[in-house]
Formats: sequence, C-alpha cells, structure tokens
Amino acid sequence: MLSWLIVIGTCLLIVLIFFIFNIFDTASNRKKLPPFYSGWIPWLGCALEFGKNPLRFINLMGHKSTDVDFQKAVQSSVQKIASVTEEAFFKNHTKIHDTVKGRLSFHKLPPFCETLHSKFKEHLVGIKNQITIKNGCEFEAELNDLVRSTMYKSIMDNLFGDGVLPTHDEAAFKEFEKNFLIFDEQFEYAARLPKIFLREWTKSKNWLLQMFTRVTKQCMQTIPADVESRSLLQTLIAVIDDDFSPNWSMMMLWASLANAIPITFWTLCMIYQHQRVLEKVQSEVRQVLKENEKCDESTLALMPYTRQCILEAIRLRSPGIFTRRVIKEFRVKGYNIPVGDLLMVSPFWAHRNSQQFPDPEEFKPERWENIEKNSFPESFIAFGGGRYQCPGRWFALLEMHIYVSLFVSLFDCKLLNGVPDLCELHLVGTQQPVQKCPVVLSLAK
Repeated sequence: MLSWLIVIGTCLLIVLIFFIFNIFDTASNRKKLPPFYSGWIPWLGCALEFGKNPLRFINLMGHKSTDVDFQKAVQSSVQKIASVTEEAFFKNHTKIHDTVKGRLSFHKLPPFCETLHSKFKEHLVGIKNQITIKNGCEFEAELNDLVRSTMYKSIMDNLFGDGVLPTHDEAAFKEFEKNFLIFDEQFEYAARLPKIFLREWTKSKNWLLQMFTRVTKQCMQTIPADVESRSLLQTLIAVIDDDFSPNWSMMMLWASLANAIPITFWTLCMIYQHQRVLEKVQSEVRQVLKENEKCDESTLALMPYTRQCILEAIRLRSPGIFTRRVIKEFRVKGYNIPVGDLLMVSPFWAHRNSQQFPDPEEFKPERWENIEKNSFPESFIAFGGGRYQCPGRWFALLEMHIYVSLFVSLFDCKLLNGVPDLCELHLVGTQQPVQKCPVVLSLAK
C-alpha cells in the first residue's frame, strides 16, 4: 500500500515539476533536457518505474563534488522523522556526530570487546541450552528474528547502559521490539509521506519518544563526572543543550540497530550458503576461540577471513543511495546543476561495478584479503564519505565480527530455503530480506 502511495505522489510531483520547468525555465545558461524527456508521458513512466522498483531505477546515478552538503540534504528528513526542528538540527548535529565518532573511534573500542562478547555469548548460550534440553536435537528458528533478538539486547545494554532500555524484562522487550520494527520498516516513508498515511508508524514513534523522555530524564541525573565511564547515551545527552535529547536518542537507537544487525544476518546467510566459505570460517573461528576464551582485539586479528566475509556481505547489501544538497552551482556532463538540487550516489550500484569488483554478484570474501585493517578502497562507500562519514563504522565492524565468530563456533546451521531475496523497495539503509529465512540449528560438532 505504502509503495503505491509513493508511486501516486511521485507521479503528481513529477508532472507538476514538468509544467513548472517548461513554463518558467527560460534561463539561457541551463542546458535543455534531451528529446526523450520532452513530454509528460516519459516523466510519468519514470515515476511509475521508481515506485515499483526504486533500487533498480537509481542505477548509474551519482556524482562526486565539493560543492554539495550532507547536512542540508538530510535536515528536512530528520525533522519529519524525529521532530527535531531545523534550528536544533544545525545547532547540534555536528556536535553529536563528532562526539559519537570520538567515543566509538577505533582506539576507543577495546573496552567494548569484552562486554559485547560477554553479552552476545550470554544470549547465544541461551539458544544453545534450549538445544541441550532437547538432548541435542535440532532447533528450528527464523534466522533474522534470532539474530535481531540476540543482538538488540546486547547492543542496547552496551551503548545505552545495562538495563537502561527494556532489555531485562522479556514482555517489555517484546513491546519495544514490536514498536522499533514498525519504526524501522517505515522509516524511509516517514520522510516523504503525510503522517495520515502512517498511523501505525506514528504510534510507534511516539511510543519510542515517550520511552526516551523517561530514560533521558533519569540519565541527566546520573551522568558520571568521569567522561570515560559514561555510556554513549550519557555522552550524547551531555553535549545537547536543548529539549531534543529524547529525539536525538531515538535517532541514535535507529542508527545502532537498523544497519549492522541486518548485515550480520546477511553475512551468516551467505556463509552458510557457500560450503567452501563455511568450512574455512568454521576452521578459523573454532580453532581460535577454543584457544582464546577471552575475546579482544588480538583474538579478532586471528580471524581475518571472518572479517572478509562481513565486508563482502556489506558490499552486496549496501544502502541504495546517499544524498547531498548542491550549495554552489557547477557543471557535470554538460549540465548546469543549480543550487538547491539533490545529488545522489548509490553504494549498492557502485559496489557492482565490475571494473572495481570482478564478478560483482558473486560472494567472494577473498577479494578483501589484501585490504589494510583500518582503510577501505575508494570504490567502497558503504559507510559514506567526507566530513560526515558514519561515525560508528568501527564499532559496527567490531560487533559483527564478534557475533558471527561466536555464532559459527557454537552452532551448525542449515538454511532450509537458501538465501532470501533482497527487498528492492527501500533506498535508505541496509537492504532487507523479502522472505523469511527458516533454519535448523544444532550444536557445533
């Protein structure tokens, strides 16, 4: 239903733009569009194709320029999604970005290794115990749900404080999970559609905001004087000097759960789908974790192939688009790009450039074996680029590396229906599966 509302809205918008363009665009310095676009039927066709399959439609879009701005491209969307005013956005965004970047920088990650490993292991051993109770019999599950339920709690406790969010009470957690999944699923639509079409999403958003209103009020009263002992939530609240702490906290929650966790799911799917890859990962993680009970940076360094699998899954399931607002007119391919226009680059399609990534649709972890640990090739743009590159990218890679290693070390897993298709209706964030992913788990042999 929502996708067709987008189709209709896009059709009306493009038809309107067409008439305005033809009536008012008389400036001689702007190159006219090719003959293919001279008429309303092609515009309408573009709208329909975009609405049906936006991810395929945006193939080959993109341009790199210093005359564009990230903040001006996303501000209105943040205002619609999180109810952060324009003034509050520009007042706080850079401070928040830099604070999170500093707190989750590569050199600040060692303390997270132990706590993430402990929490992940606690929840995964819970699954292991269920199999043991059945005398080692197979355990059927839906892989995406399993990954979410075990990672959500661990990451929420690590970044927001142990038990600060509803992770300890199962009924409260289920209510949280229900509302967050609705918020996440329709996140992209909320930036574009009137709220009258998003009643369930609005209710879930309000539920999350009410939760964070309570949480941030409590946190403000208990922020430690020692900066290093603060949770990421406490660190965030300390730098925001207005009334939008709950709103920014909700956005930080979405950023921490909505991308790395789906990539973890895809990584496991792809590993278990490819027997050669699986055998190599199993050999690596089971040997290393058998000899190293404690998980730290040096332990993870002994499992490079597992990290290569994660990077390859990221490559194949990267966001559809990143956008920038033009702040200074410039020319590209013979066209004047005026101030105010939005430009897009597509990580999803950039990562399918066969010149940069031979056999781009194939899952080949080995293509990452000569990549330096803390750098990526210029053609890999999954985490964005420039001043506002993803501030949590090193933490995301850390949590995925720990989780995937633990999962493969504890379980044998069989995909009953193979790897699900990716959903091509969304352009923002990690691609989601269309179908469920039923699996059979058993204890690792």
